Amino acid sequence: MQSNNNSSSNTIVVALAGFRQTEKKTRLVNPRRNAELLSMRRHLTYQASVEIDKLDAIKTLHGAACQKRVVSHVRTLLNKEFGTLRVHRYRGLFVAKHKSVEALISSLLRIQFHVHQIELPESDKHVSLTWGVGRTTPEAEVERLRRRRQKLKQ
Repeated sequence: MQSNNNSSSNTIVVALAGFRQTEKKTRLVNPRRNAELLSMRRHLTYQASVEIDKLDAIKTLHGAACQKRVVSHVRTLLNKEFGTLRVHRYRGLFVAKHKSVEALISSLLRIQFHVHQIELPESDKHVSLTWGVGRTTPEAEVERLRRRRQKLKQ
């Protein structure tokens, strides 16, 4: 009976190995199609709209290179937290998707903490983010704009 068990597990390993080889061939033929198939974005319920505060002012005061560095750093943090396929750029904003609203918010708070550690050159100011969460991109954007208005009032 044990030999039967071992043979079935070997069969599964062989089947998975064959699947991986097939996937590599498909990736070479059409990488964009493969990325769409592997993307889980369509199946993730909640979305976050993330904006880097005063990005235009950063470019004006510190130059385009500093702006690109800040955007790149924020993108790297988002990719590490959510994964590359779950984050995309949309009209100067970042949109991240997740299956759980609690996990999405806790991840955004971690990212917000790390982004606040970025110091701008020749000043004591730090980079900050404004974000909103919703079931759709417009809903998340409305929440982000509401939060931004609250920041401006303070």
